[in-house]
Amino acid sequence: MHLLEAIMLALGLAMDACVVSAGAGASGRTRGVRGTFRLGFHFGLFQFLMPIVGWFTGMVIADVVAAFDHWIAFAILAFIGGRMIRNGLQ
Repeated sequence: MHLLEAIMLALGLAMDACVVSAGAGASGRTRGVRGTFRLGFHFGLFQFLMPIVGWFTGMVIADVVAAFDHWIAFAILAFIGGRMIRNGLQ
């Protein structure tokens, strides 16, 4: 992973955590020091673990999926395009 990719990933994860934390704080769900610490700790833990787990999983299944990855992309894009056309006609 290049430095720019790592910075962009970190920025996206930080924005996500910031918005959810602000929402939890505004709703009053994090009362006191303990609740605030738990929220911050769990966000930090999962924001750290998710890219690592995704990277290892991608390395493991890359060879298996490489033979038909273009069909997976086609199916996803066809599904999204079909839903957009259907919603546009309604």
